[in-house]
Amino acid sequence: MPQLIPFTNDGDRTITVTLGENQFVLETYYLPNIKRWLMDIYDMDDNPILLGISLNVGVGNLVKGKTPLFEGQALRCVSPTGEENGTPTSLGTTCFVYYYGTDETPPQLYKDKMIG
Repeated sequence: MPQLIPFTNDGDRTITVTLGENQFVLETYYLPNIKRWLMDIYDMDDNPILLGISLNVGVGNLVKGKTPLFEGQALRCVSPTGEENGTPTSLGTTCFVYYYGTDETPPQLYKDKMIG
């Protein structure tokens, strides 16, 4: 079962979560000039692991190939309404981030028409 990461678009946007076997500090912030939510991931000693991850809807895995700490795992931004995550109020309202562990397979986002 994927884990919903409890992001909001107001107040303190820094949270501590356990993803897989590790605890991380996740921080989100909105950049109005590009109309996009970004996320930074830190370890528990405040050392940066990944910075400036764009929380785009429709990307299969936001952390794939970026660090061995997330090997075989996935973070995905989804929108049940099909909206983009491009407004100051979208994160936690119409767009949500899910974590998939090593024993979970995220659902396919699209079908390749060339494969069949």
